[in-house]
Amino acid sequence: MLLFEIRFYFFRVRSIFWVLSLFFISSCASLPDPKYTAFEFPEDAVFIDTKPAQKYKVLGPVRVRVRYSSLNAEREEQDLCKNYFNKGARDLLKRARRDLKADAVINVRSVVYYMDGKSKSFTTAECSDDGGEGQILMEGKAIRYFSKSKKSFSPSAP
Repeated sequence: MLLFEIRFYFFRVRSIFWVLSLFFISSCASLPDPKYTAFEFPEDAVFIDTKPAQKYKVLGPVRVRVRYSSLNAEREEQDLCKNYFNKGARDLLKRARRDLKADAVINVRSVVYYMDGKSKSFTTAECSDDGGEGQILMEGKAIRYFSKSKKSFSPSAP
């Protein structure tokens, strides 16, 4: 009788184990699809290497950090980095307009910090990726255009 109870106990434990393992396998297999939104580079107000044609004054530096999911199997890592570089450029412009009342951003760079504490800036999209989440750090200089004064002198007639 004791032998029968021991076998029944192990049979019950084994069946519970299989039910739980099937539950965990099926729940982990259905991960949500990563969201991807294409971002355009704001060419009219963000300048990487060129200077705007109008005269301007520099208001100060602006910096942003963009985090994104790098677990998108349908996109290459460099394509994701370029896309979020464009998003970072848009965010730089938003922050410059909001905080400094700027019209545009010049000298836009992506910044990479190394393990030894050094940093380097690039004119191209350079991202860091830990396997699950990527990020891009960007900086630039906010500028405001000088307004063209259209004061015309018109003598008054007597």
